[in-house]
Amino acid sequence: MKDHQTGRSAGYGFITYHNAEDAKKAMDQLNGFELAGRPMKVGNVTDHNADNSGGSYYDIDDMDRAGFGLGATGRIQLMAKLAEGTGMQIPQAAAAVLSQSPAINTAATQAIPPIATQCFMISNLFDARIRMSGNPSWENDLMDDVINECNNYGGVVHIFVDRDSDQGNVYIKCPSIAAAVSSVNALHGRYYAGKLITAAYVPLPNYHQLFPDSARAMTYIVPSGTRANAGSTGFYAPRP
Repeated sequence: MKDHQTGRSAGYGFITYHNAEDAKKAMDQLNGFELAGRPMKVGNVTDHNADNSGGSYYDIDDMDRAGFGLGATGRIQLMAKLAEGTGMQIPQAAAAVLSQSPAINTAATQAIPPIATQCFMISNLFDARIRMSGNPSWENDLMDDVINECNNYGGVVHIFVDRDSDQGNVYIKCPSIAAAVSSVNALHGRYYAGKLITAAYVPLPNYHQLFPDSARAMTYIVPSGTRANAGSTGFYAPRP
């Protein structure tokens, strides 16, 4: 929707879904989802023709934005990224565009940066050998290392070690998007205990769905202090 006088985006729009279940999933997954640093508001509308202005439902400040300068392919890539993990299927026409030549796909993907949230997942931090090492404190040691490292970039309010994960996943929620971005940028591509690790953002609604207690987490987590060298961690940068 656009402002009739200025022609600028009004910051809101209407979406009709073919399946009611997909609409419900969209509301559940995307309401509150932070896009470009601002939370989206998603609600059910039965008749939008009665009020095309949208002013009674959306704040004026939320409408005052320029939006993304994406082409058609870029918008489809963004749509696919938002749909990840929701169980929704994107339209066949959009899927056809995504399956085009690798050169087009790569260029479109590079044009869209990852959607930053307060939450992210670090992979390849541990493997079965650590779980079976007989060291009962390995999980606490790992958490202390992650917390100590993230404290350099803004802190942690929730952490979960998925000890049964074959990929060695650890989930982290930071107090702000800025803290999460700094942590992801610092950790992605680093090494831990000789293993190359990766860091990727997790949508806030998905994270809260996985860990309901994290929705209320606001207190900064401090290391347990069980490590002999509490100030050092096992993270190190790759050799140049």
